This record gives sequence, structure tokens and C-alpha cells, in this order.
Amino acid sequence: MKITEPGIYRGVSSADYFSDPCPEPSLTQSLAKLLIEQSPRHAWTCHPRLNPQFEYDDDTKFDIGNVAHLMILGRGKEVEVVHFSDWRTKASQEAREKAADEGKIAVLKHQYEQAADMANAAWKQIERHEDHDAFTRGAAEVMLVWQEDGIWFRSLVDWLHDDLRTVDDYKSTGMSVAPHVLGLRAQAAGWEVQAAFIERGLNALDVGNRGRRRYRFIAQETHKPHALSVMHMDEHWLTMGRKKVQTAIALW
Repeated sequence: MKITEPGIYRGVSSADYFSDPCPEPSLTQSLAKLLIEQSPRHAWTCHPRLNPQFEYDDDTKFDIGNVAHLMILGRGKEVEVVHFSDWRTKASQEAREKAADEGKIAVLKHQYEQAADMANAAWKQIERHEDHDAFTRGAAEVMLVWQEDGIWFRSLVDWLHDDLRTVDDYKSTGMSVAPHVLGLRAQAAGWEVQAAFIERGLNALDVGNRGRRRYRFIAQETHKPHALSVMHMDEHWLTMGRKKVQTAIALW
């Protein structure tokens, strides 16, 4: 896939997005975090268009979260369930590599079942939550592509509501997401950078709704009872995120 014009693109595959389909190597929120937290060299190393030796990370520690993400949002990498007890045997490793070559995530049966439990628990909690409209009236994995002063940007939004005014992002973690510690999790993971980056893209592509948007992070624990919390990015968080994004752009 090749993108030639800025826009809001729905139905883009994960493979197309992560290969960077922009006319020139583009900046993302994850690369922005590397620029400000580590170095430009780290960002260059992790860019599929800049680093000739770039390889995708096949770390399995996020597999359960990725599958839960697919079940809740309805979009994501295709999943293939393999019937092994763990990844220690040669046969299981070969099955995982084969799935990866086909653009799929291989997961163990018990991991798939755990992800299904998470998805069921998430929907039950969301239905009772004041933010019960999360992941409704919109589309999953929407790609934003825009340009500023000759620089191309791209971002993949977990869930963008049809009115372009609400952004929902699903996070899963093995740590607590209790409300009193969620701010620490957000700061450590750079959620404010992600929200400010998406805000910048939407403001460039949908000028009429500037200042009228909300950014929600729906965080869920991977361990039972799969508790869930919702965090809104308020102006304090967004102000810090905007400053960091601007710093990253200058470095880029």
C-alpha cells in the first residue's frame, strides 16, 4: 500500500501501516517517544524505512494483550491458535515462526482462552461504566496521515468515533490499573505523548473540531478478575504531551 495524500484511512491492515506507506519515512508517536527518551539513533534503528536491517519484534509477552485487542476492537493481526503447552519445544517454535511469516500471531490455546476471558470481562465492565460508549459508533485501527512543513506523520488510532471527536485506546498490562496508580502507568508508558500526537493529526485533518475532542485510555489487567479502569487525558496531560511531541519533531 502507498499513501500519496494526507487523510483519514479506515480498513488499513496492520502490515501496511507498520511498513510505513507514506511518500517519505514518517514520524509516529512510538518513534517520538524514542527520540525524547533515548536518542535519534534508537528511532532510526526502529524505523522500517530508514534502517536497512530493520526486523519486526516477535516478542511473545504481548500476545495475550494483542488477542484481547483483536477480540474487543474487531481488528488487528490475524491469530492462529496452536495446540502446545508452551514455546519450549522445537515444534512449537516452528509453528510460531510459520505463523509470523504469514503475518499472523501464534498463540497457545490457554493464552487464547485467557484473552477471551479478558474480552468478556471488559465488555461487562464497560457496559456498567459511565464511559459505556467506549468502542461504539466508530471504526477500529484508523490511520491518520498528515504533513507539516515537509514532514510526514502517521498514527494508528485504536478506535475513532464517527464524529472525529472521541478517541479510545485499549491497553492491557500484567500490573494493577487501579485508579490511584493509573497515572503512574500512563506517565511511564507515555500516554500523554500518544494522545497529543493523535490530537495533532486530527487537528490537521479535521480543523472544525479543534478543542472539542476527548482522549480515553481503557486499561485492563491480564490477570483475573481482569479489572478495568478508564483514564481521560485532561488539559494538564495534553499540555505536557504537546511539549514532548514538539521536542521530538525538532529532533526528527
